[in-house]
Amino acid sequence: MLTPRLPWPPIDGGRIAMGRLAEGLMHAGAEVAILSLNPRKHRAQVVAMPVPVEAVEIDTSRIGWPGSTPFIVSRFVSRAFREAIRLAMRRFQPDVVQIESPFLLPYLDVVRNESNARVALRSLNVEFRIWEGLAANERNPLRRFALRRVAASLRKYEIRHLNSVDAMLPISAADAEDFRALGCTRPILVVPCGITLSDAGSPEPGTVGFIGSLDFRPNQEAVRWLIDELWPRVPNARLFIAGSGAPDWLCARGPNVELLGEVADARAFLRRMSVVIAPLFAGGGMRIKVLEAMALAKPIVATTLGAGGIDIENGRDIVIADDVTSFAEAVNRLLRDPETAARIGTAARETVRERYDNDTIARDLLRFYESLL
Repeated sequence: MLTPRLPWPPIDGGRIAMGRLAEGLMHAGAEVAILSLNPRKHRAQVVAMPVPVEAVEIDTSRIGWPGSTPFIVSRFVSRAFREAIRLAMRRFQPDVVQIESPFLLPYLDVVRNESNARVALRSLNVEFRIWEGLAANERNPLRRFALRRVAASLRKYEIRHLNSVDAMLPISAADAEDFRALGCTRPILVVPCGITLSDAGSPEPGTVGFIGSLDFRPNQEAVRWLIDELWPRVPNARLFIAGSGAPDWLCARGPNVELLGEVADARAFLRRMSVVIAPLFAGGGMRIKVLEAMALAKPIVATTLGAGGIDIENGRDIVIADDVTSFAEAVNRLLRDPETAARIGTAARETVRERYDNDTIARDLLRFYESLL
């Protein structure tokens, strides 16, 4: 597996998705090794990891070079990583190389040159769709123009590479349909994030939680919305925001709002919450932290995009609300009515048990890889 950041510790959705699948493949009987970039912005220590990992440090904040590769992709290019891939291909002799982000596709040529492996691209989002959504929601004309430029360059890049790999592994059925509509003719298998159920714990009364990487633009927009527009409509409750990379403006928060920053244990954070919220207005793929909260039997209020990619039923195992009035009403109702909150949380946990078991997902992927070979 080639990953854009270390899969552990499991402190954000991307790490959780990569790490869980790697462990599941090992449980299914595959021999797995990970070669990862270790960006300065998301740096982690390679210690006590459940799968063999080699890491190459990189600074993705540096200026990229001009060319056909979008700037947002060129930041991930490293000569040291190319050499590490070359050596790993010769040493490990893989049957399959799983690339965990379209941002790592510039390394496809060295994989092809140094091995006969089948190459699969696992994408947690259709990346350019995220930037299109951000542009659509942006009010500042100059920023909207810049976001559209980023989206357009990523769109060309992603479409150009759709059939350069041997298989596509989108994280949701909606993304799979999008890839096909965009021209992908390679075999496709939907590989959602898998979950291993654990103790649900007991929530603290009157607590509402949001968790997500705060250097991710859609999450920043969500937090701005919930502080400025939602929270004044939710009296007598405390809002907790967790996530790495919080921008400076987020430090100026309102009453009954606490910014925790990066938390060591996302599940421990979620266990404390009476209600979990996911008010996202741009993005694709699957909201992995929503799936984590469902596994812990949490009642969740989300926008349609916030619950994207997850097989749920509004009113049964989650509450969907796409405007501030209905969102606030749903949060207040769940805080006031613990019986309804418990019913929705219990149904959510059962949905995860039935449809998102990590070992089952990994076994299905391994069978798919065997069919490619």
